[in-house]
Amino acid sequence: MFYPTSLIQLRDISGMAAGSTMTINCPKGPRYRRIILGMQDSGAGTNAAPAVTAIIPTNDMSVVLGSKVVRRLTGAQLDLLNTLNGSQYASYGVAGATNGTGITYLPIYFEEPWRKRADFQNGLALETGWMDPNGVFQIKLPLTTGITPVISAFAIVDAFSSGKPNPIMKYYSDDASTTAATLDLANIFQGAPPSDLVDTISLFDPSDSSSQSKQVTKARLILNGQIVVDDVTLDQMTSLLKGADMNPAVGAYHIVFDHDDLFESLRAVGSIGSSQLTLTLKASSTGTLRRITQRLGDPTL
Repeated sequence: MFYPTSLIQLRDISGMAAGSTMTINCPKGPRYRRIILGMQDSGAGTNAAPAVTAIIPTNDMSVVLGSKVVRRLTGAQLDLLNTLNGSQYASYGVAGATNGTGITYLPIYFEEPWRKRADFQNGLALETGWMDPNGVFQIKLPLTTGITPVISAFAIVDAFSSGKPNPIMKYYSDDASTTAATLDLANIFQGAPPSDLVDTISLFDPSDSSSQSKQVTKARLILNGQIVVDDVTLDQMTSLLKGADMNPAVGAYHIVFDHDDLFESLRAVGSIGSSQLTLTLKASSTGTLRRITQRLGDPTL
């Protein structure tokens, strides 16, 4: 059955102040296809649309569903992951008529419109009809200091509800200290629900990298003793993803299990007994490298 979409404003917003973390409370009941944040600095001395990082700092924003954080990453990282699926999914800015009226729109996708199969596209839209009165669906958004923030949000929703939590794409962030030009990470899925399916591992430039000076240039991934990614260079991986109609931008190295657009290519956490990820950096680093893993699974786990 087809469920037509509606566009709704998300007006229950609190804590909108520079340097604080604001909360957007989303009504429960609809199925959310996407939420689009409108970000503005009304005190800016220009009419240009602000950069995402001018409004959302390097602190993590989060999506809370029920009692679980189902997504945690910075605004810039979200924008880069959206861009990975196509430049049309990235943030976009609209210049204003006067100073402080430029606005930047940053989408949070739950449906995945870049997929080729229609059932894969909207099947990941986030249902909230199953939630009890005490559960929340919230966006927690940190705001940069020294600005006059004006944040708005609207959502694309429909009325479908299965009456239970549906699998969604969850984003989990992990940080590792770097002390050299290589980084070894073992058992990177430890503690994750066995039923989760690993979709993408994104490895962002270390915190002490500038102009990609210490970016990941090569990765080797071994699962259960089997080499899955065999010292594939950044250029090789970029070529692979571009050939799969993806749009990798500078700032991260991505391992995409379903670059063939098939859910069957995802890896079940429960099937991974051991994992070893070895990264080679462009130069020695003494910072922090963030890894964001996208996993398809039950949002309550």
